Amino acid sequence: MLLLLGGCASTPPPTDAMTQARDMLDAARSAQAPIFAPLDLGTAQARYALAQQALAGKHYDSARRYANEAEAAAELARAKAELGQLREQIRQRTRQNAELSSRLLGTAPAPAPADAAPPSPALAPAPASSATQTYPASTSSSGGAP
Repeated sequence: MLLLLGGCASTPPPTDAMTQARDMLDAARSAQAPIFAPLDLGTAQARYALAQQALAGKHYDSARRYANEAEAAAELARAKAELGQLREQIRQRTRQNAELSSRLLGTAPAPAPADAAPPSPALAPAPASSATQTYPASTSSSGGAP
């Protein structure tokens, strides 16, 4: 019995692991993970909650493991959120380039590529300010819309 108690007493609380997990969760939230990586952020938050419960129950090894898992999941959520932000910037710039090209060349903008992901609902572009914008009729016989 004394050996069992002595083994538990020798494991210190994982305060560093808990702090790192909490900091990475904050970084993920700041990177808009709730928008771009909600599932990964949810996993990280759930693991952090388990770490807190284990810490409260003085199950320090479990708390450390859950904290490390929370940190890893939060880091993944942060990375996916940053990637999502970059993709959104690319979509916006591609759209702006197409509009500029259209103005310069006097043609209708080309349709978006089929493999492009649609913008996230939270960051959908605002409708055009002019609802009466017209495009020249297409003279091609491909059957596609301009």
